[in-house]
Amino acid sequence: MRAAAREPSFQEAAAALEELAEVKISGRQLTRIAHEVGGELQARRDQQVEQFRRGELGRDVTTRPALAVVEVDGGRLQVRGTGEGPGAHDGGWREDKFAFLATAAITASPSDPEPELPDCFRDREFVEGLVRGITGQGPLCGADPPPEGPPDPLPHLPDSQPAVRNRPELLVRTYVASMSPSAEFGPMVAAEARRRNFENAARRVFVGDGSAWIWALQREFFPTYQAVVDLLHVLGHVFAAAKAAADGALARWTLFQAWAEAIWKGQAIRVTTELRALRDASGPLSEEEVEGWADDDPRKIFAQGLGYLERNASRMDYPRYRQEGLPWTSSHMESTVKIFNRRVKGSEKFWGESGAETILQLRAGLLSEDDRLRRHFKTRPSSPFRTYKAREKAKAA
Repeated sequence: MRAAAREPSFQEAAAALEELAEVKISGRQLTRIAHEVGGELQARRDQQVEQFRRGELGRDVTTRPALAVVEVDGGRLQVRGTGEGPGAHDGGWREDKFAFLATAAITASPSDPEPELPDCFRDREFVEGLVRGITGQGPLCGADPPPEGPPDPLPHLPDSQPAVRNRPELLVRTYVASMSPSAEFGPMVAAEARRRNFENAARRVFVGDGSAWIWALQREFFPTYQAVVDLLHVLGHVFAAAKAAADGALARWTLFQAWAEAIWKGQAIRVTTELRALRDASGPLSEEEVEGWADDDPRKIFAQGLGYLERNASRMDYPRYRQEGLPWTSSHMESTVKIFNRRVKGSEKFWGESGAETILQLRAGLLSEDDRLRRHFKTRPSSPFRTYKAREKAKAA
């Protein structure tokens, strides 16, 4: 099961088992067993959700965490049409959802430990690569060729991350994954947080990229958590607005630097004021007009950037977050999406609805650092005959 959850496909998992462990099993048999175990993990998760809804879910962890971190995002995978067997018939892209839950050590400071904008955000090449990964935008001058295949609406950060001196040290990470809609996904995340005793943590933080469904989930299930909008997504919107507002690469970069510095220092009101002036100078706006404009129309970019900053104004106090030792980016969540995508996403990978759900449970079980996959195998129901045969075989060996 670890091979099935780790390798890019069931066939490659079967090949790895034969080559490395001298265990011969067909990819089809491995598929069947993987979905069986994934279904068991799904049933256990659903049972915990029901217990949570009834107020009966206990806590597996009694230690009070210093800091509890919850991050939520969505991904994409391809599903096939129903009722026609395997293959790529009637395939389409669907959203899967992920939650990253971690305990962390926390180190507060008497003042903002990093009051000045880090050098990495003054590196034009780094910023353009960062924004390209988040929004798909090209550089300040010219445009990159469109990527092959369907676009991924989720941000993927470059390998180089900003150097941060006061970053919380993560201790134990667990994951929740599902194909379910957000109304059903929220209780799954809340049940996992309850199980891990997050509600009794000394500090609690919820980080998101600004999507409406994420903040709706936060308000319903994590209202006492400090809500933080990912700084890198904010800078993506600011970059797009600067690119639309100025002529020439130097002027655009200079404007972005000024706005990025203001955001970093907690002066977002300055950026929203200037964006509002740019929007108003573009002419009267209406929702119908915004929907009809081209994506590269400056009026639409100003309106979208301003709306994003205004909606998230209460979640952008970055100097205070740094001072209190809280996370201010969702980089761990973006890495989580990548890690899951390595197993479930691909131009030639098509999943059935139930198969996608069970493989997500198996993948989450493998990645979670609470040893849940091993514990599941120790407690899962099994045939006494099979258990006896396995024991006798072990004795003979």
